[in-house]
Amino acid sequence: MAENSITSVSKEDLKGLNFLKTVDLSNNQLTDGGLPAGTFENLPSFSDLDLSYNEKFDNFPTHLPGNLKTFSFVFNKATHVTERTFSNLTELVHLDISNNQLESIAPGGFKDLRNLGTLDIGFNPIRQDGIPASVFKPANRLQTLGLRSAQLPRVPLDLPGSLQDLDLALNLITELPPHIFSNLTDLQYLSLWLQPSLTRIHDDAFRGLGKLQVLYANSCGVDSVTNSTFNGLSGVRSVDLGSGKITHLPAGAFHQMGNLKSLRLEQNQLTTLEASVLDTRTLPRLSEVQLWGNPWTCDCHLRWLKEHVDNNNTAPTVSYPYLMTCSAPLRLQGRAWDALTPDDFVCGDRHLKTVNRTS
Repeated sequence: MAENSITSVSKEDLKGLNFLKTVDLSNNQLTDGGLPAGTFENLPSFSDLDLSYNEKFDNFPTHLPGNLKTFSFVFNKATHVTERTFSNLTELVHLDISNNQLESIAPGGFKDLRNLGTLDIGFNPIRQDGIPASVFKPANRLQTLGLRSAQLPRVPLDLPGSLQDLDLALNLITELPPHIFSNLTDLQYLSLWLQPSLTRIHDDAFRGLGKLQVLYANSCGVDSVTNSTFNGLSGVRSVDLGSGKITHLPAGAFHQMGNLKSLRLEQNQLTTLEASVLDTRTLPRLSEVQLWGNPWTCDCHLRWLKEHVDNNNTAPTVSYPYLMTCSAPLRLQGRAWDALTPDDFVCGDRHLKTVNRTS
């Protein structure tokens, strides 16, 4: 029934379809008035409804059956979620209302969705004042929450502790306060990427996320990291901090991450790196790191890294070493690491002495 320019569906159109489970009415010309009361009655097996890409929908339909398990309402023009919008959909497990024009959600907008496992409201101009405090909390079985590109300046408060996957990418968040995720003890995936506005991660911001497996914080505006920035991430396997503004990493920046396997630091503003940052005695499972695209100062302080890259069969493997170049000193500016030897990585006077000995 998708892509048929359908403007209305009646109860008679679906009469006798006792085993009908899924109705796909996406890409049509439906409006709320095109689905009158009773349209989906007497369909005992019916559970999945897709009304996406019906651009004449400027409100959510009001006569949906209470036995729905999955409801997709994507790329329409709904602007508000009221307390009554989903009040009868108590069996709903998957709800996707992304890519509408949502500006606000009523305080009780999701209070009846206690079986909800997946909710995506991303790509809506909601902003922080459109999300009341604790609005998601009644959905205490919610595991996946999509809030991507919702123009949020802050992390919403009182998110349900059942969450396993939280997507906050492409928002306008400016900072992560201490303990902001502390109740999300089951969270496994956290996406914060592509937020130049995110310039500060407070110490202990990730405290409580002991089960987190993957952290995406690439393309953000954070320029400094402390030894306590990543406190709490004892179980994390993959961290992406690429394409950022980080200028320095202290020796113990990642030492809390005993299970870390993959670390992306490419295209930041790092000029040097202490060997202890990637020490496998504190990071025993670290197997891969990306460091290319940084403005490296290729002197004696980075000789250890050049030697490690040249002997790249020891953990952690440095991926794409042929993309690593020197920004300083002047004599090595623009030179690719794979065209140099460890003897080129010297400091000031030592370089002059080497030149004099070879003259």
